Amino acid sequence: MRAFNNPAVRDAYASFPPAHQAYLTRLRELIYEAADSLDLAGGIEESLKWGQPSYLPVKPRIGSAVRTGAFDDNNCALYFNCQTMLVENIRATFGDQLVYSKNRAVLFELAKPLPEDVIRACATMALRYHLDKLR
Repeated sequence: MRAFNNPAVRDAYASFPPAHQAYLTRLRELIYEAADSLDLAGGIEESLKWGQPSYLPVKPRIGSAVRTGAFDDNNCALYFNCQTMLVENIRATFGDQLVYSKNRAVLFELAKPLPEDVIRACATMALRYHLDKLR
């Protein structure tokens, strides 16, 4: 597991319900794997936004934040800025392979294995959002 550089983020993960912690920690790792594969100048910053762990490229206007969190008792989620087209783009790419919460989140049921390649792709879409919008 990647070390936490931000104690507030570490504490946020520790505060999630025990059933969610392993899934959310793995989501965090998958976001970092996606970022590592992109070779983003300056990397990504891990912080808290709206009380949720958030990941955003350090260099401005590259991407949009992707956040992790518990959605309900049975699901964890990747949250996206609802002012973007990210969830719509993810829905267009993956259709009914995923479960969505309006235009703000993709949900992952705790009782099922995480679709790791799909999660990396979703994180990549967010972390490159402004670059891909320009094409």
